[in-house]
Amino acid sequence: MVGAAAEITRDRPGNGGFRLWVYSDLETAEREAIGLAQGMEVKHTTYNTGFAGAKVVCDASGANNSVLNVNKNELMKATAALLHELNGTMYTGCDLNTTTGDMDNLSQDCPYVLAAIANEAVNPNDATAYGVLGAVESVLEHFHGKTVVVHGCGSVGGTVARELVRAGARVYTIDADVAKADIFGATNISKGTPNYVEEFWKMEIDALVPCSISGLISMEMAKTLGCKAIVGATNLPFKSIEVQQFVEDSGITFVPEGVSSAGAVIVDSIEHFDLKAFKEAQPIDIYEFCRHVVLEKTTELLLTARLREIVTSKATKFISEEYGASEEHNYSQMPIGRTFRFWAQGRGSVINPGAAGTRKALSRDAP
Repeated sequence: MVGAAAEITRDRPGNGGFRLWVYSDLETAEREAIGLAQGMEVKHTTYNTGFAGAKVVCDASGANNSVLNVNKNELMKATAALLHELNGTMYTGCDLNTTTGDMDNLSQDCPYVLAAIANEAVNPNDATAYGVLGAVESVLEHFHGKTVVVHGCGSVGGTVARELVRAGARVYTIDADVAKADIFGATNISKGTPNYVEEFWKMEIDALVPCSISGLISMEMAKTLGCKAIVGATNLPFKSIEVQQFVEDSGITFVPEGVSSAGAVIVDSIEHFDLKAFKEAQPIDIYEFCRHVVLEKTTELLLTARLREIVTSKATKFISEEYGASEEHNYSQMPIGRTFRFWAQGRGSVINPGAAGTRKALSRDAP
């Protein structure tokens, strides 16, 4: 099924990942599809990607309640048929339990896939990670000597943690898979390690960077949070809106994931609206572009919240690229993807793929 938060057309197609999960019933799956699409809409309007917020969701409960039993080849063919039926009004990519390999297969049967397929040296997860780094940098102003907990060290969080260490931050890492949190220069405080910290949320730190599961922060945790800021990649990091409100009212800075976790949709915008520049780009230029624009947008968010004397989540609508447009919405402004080549040229980059990024390409589906 496809969930959409706004009208999707060929002029402003829907864009969002393909999520494969086991749901208790159809209503739950539909509710998640809409909720995720609404989150995508925030990202797309905040950065004027040229897309509308949408999501593809597939319920795997019919496969003996396990995503492992799903025939991916058949699923991709069925998805291709659905996307063809939508006739260019919906584009999808990787999400939970779908990989770049799945997207490569899907792209063989339909053109409505955005997953860095045109430049395999680019890793969308690294783009997301660099965007998160930009948001964290904006909040903390600099990294050197800052204390940060990265919760979840997979394909996004692992890159975030490594880059924070390189930048001089004191980094603590947590992951259910202990080995993933073993990052050089960081302190692994996962369960089962000598440095295990059970109640990590009580640690007096500068920032908590959630890059793991949704609903991580409960009300019980919120009442004893020791961090000054929460900024990460996790979609819906709070158990409920009430928990989020409690945290923000307590004075902790929260950067909504619609602002901080937008690297992948920025990459989609480049790939869709300036394919030539995307094909020829060095991966590091794309990553740094994501970092740059997310840092600027986060800084704008923090300033807007301060000037309006409101919490950051309520300031998000004021930094949308469509804020102030007519009720019909004017999406004629140049999508952010078309601005990348000018930024790269100003940076003095040569748009031509080379050795840089090859290592990333070899591990595009690495957990």
